[in-house]
Amino acid sequence: MDSLTSTPEQDYPVWGFAGTLLWGVAIALAFVITQTIAMTVYVGRYYGDVSAGELANLMTVLQFNGTVLSICNVATLIVCSSAVLGIVRLKKHSSIRYYLGLHSVSFSAIGFWFLVIVALIIASDLLTFLLGKPIVPEFMSAVYRSADSLWMLWLALIVAAPVFEELFFRGFLMAGLRSSFVGPIGAILISSLLWAATHLQYDLYGMVTVFVIGLVLGTARIRTGSVLLTMGMHSFMNLVATIQAAIYVS
Repeated sequence: MDSLTSTPEQDYPVWGFAGTLLWGVAIALAFVITQTIAMTVYVGRYYGDVSAGELANLMTVLQFNGTVLSICNVATLIVCSSAVLGIVRLKKHSSIRYYLGLHSVSFSAIGFWFLVIVALIIASDLLTFLLGKPIVPEFMSAVYRSADSLWMLWLALIVAAPVFEELFFRGFLMAGLRSSFVGPIGAILISSLLWAATHLQYDLYGMVTVFVIGLVLGTARIRTGSVLLTMGMHSFMNLVATIQAAIYVS
């Protein structure tokens, strides 16, 4: 598909603007609850009984712990991705495959969009360098240093996080938003803003970078109709970021 206004899932019913946002809030709450439970279990396992105040302080610190991040991302993938699939199934006569864009694209499209991502990575790193900012954010270096199991961290960053985030932001949210009055461009902008807003671990510059990446991923989603493609693009970017963190920490 090379039109900004026509992709296969438009032939299937989707939740409207209000329904998409309401269900989106429900999934966001499930995300917060899942991560809170995962962190609480970790604290109980390694710190024992703590007061509510101590628990809150520990959770703030553990956001930068690679082991905790890995556990939370894997738990989120299982719980919240299941929630997304279940909500899509609740929409009568809908199709999970077409609703979420779970289909392949041509090799030429894959090649084109991966070249776009490579160019974006190079441009972003160059701008970051010229602005005197670290190529590897402090969050990433702290996470990598503190991970007890590096293979699990790589799995969480390169598989778990991209799969859930793409299913939710470029899959569920974009399908509902672009079929509403905001259209495809509004869907790209809104989903990118919401995605950037979830990356509070970064500073403002980092969040703006995430927003720009979201615009590229959203455009790829609309142009090709495939979330599998954006999962691959997202995973590739996280792979590059993780390799950079590994080199920096070593």
